[in-house]
Amino acid sequence: MNSFDACVVGQIVKDYNFLPAKGKRFIKLPGGTAFYSTQAYNVLGLKTAVLTSFDKNDIFDLTPDFKNGKISIFNNKNATTTEFRNYYRKNKLNFRSQEAIFNNRPVKGKLQKAKIYHFGPLILNDIDIKLYQVVKKLNGLKVIDIQGLHRSIREKKIIEKGNTIIKKFLKNFNILKCDTKELHLIKNFDDKYKIINYLFDLGISEVIVTKGVFGSTIYSKSEDKISIPSFIPTKVIDSTGCGDTYTAIYCYARLKKYSIYHSGLLASAGSGMKTEKTGGLNSSFKMIKKRANSICQI
Repeated sequence: MNSFDACVVGQIVKDYNFLPAKGKRFIKLPGGTAFYSTQAYNVLGLKTAVLTSFDKNDIFDLTPDFKNGKISIFNNKNATTTEFRNYYRKNKLNFRSQEAIFNNRPVKGKLQKAKIYHFGPLILNDIDIKLYQVVKKLNGLKVIDIQGLHRSIREKKIIEKGNTIIKKFLKNFNILKCDTKELHLIKNFDDKYKIINYLFDLGISEVIVTKGVFGSTIYSKSEDKISIPSFIPTKVIDSTGCGDTYTAIYCYARLKKYSIYHSGLLASAGSGMKTEKTGGLNSSFKMIKKRANSICQI
């Protein structure tokens, strides 16, 4: 079996992004954690694999490294492509409404040996449950973005609600990423610190809670609460995939032994830079570090 720095698990989807600058028109792009995080790891120089499920004959504006073999793609056979429609409001690109058509082809296969295992479910059951069981036994950084564990589709509409069996998914990871709403869907506690401690008890050591323009907070079992500021982009074009980009940069930095605070700063700076254009991250680590150094010398 090949050995990789990062193995991303999730569906590469087809995104139709309706942006205010485009009026009623849309931009069609590849999307999902399996695209945005994979792209980020690759740009940062990591040897990257993605275990995914999409129609390889579909028309995507995938970056060259997805096409030339630099990124190793392990794709379901005979898969179709899940589609998302993302509707953004003018001056509020942190807020969106969504519609989706699920391909009903969960990601299956073998997890490739890696230093980082990055799970990005978009819809409940879009990743084979066996993969969550396998990752528990592996060493390395194991990160999950939980948004899909709370989401189902009803007549193309995304429905978000608590998942009563989420514990059996989360206990297999050591880093968790969510937003504020997703955090409170994990457990019905008014006190967020009770939820954080619940996650620590499951074995998670770092919880990343993103808050858009208000930055992010990282809760560490060893270092308590760490506040990370946002970096204001020079212009905001498309915020799709910013969370996936943040998480990938954060895990890259933790792999490289940066502190939690410095890793969060780098992730915040890089995800802010990603909003300045459509598509995935194309900024080098040197450029990201330069932006982060405007707040703190790293």
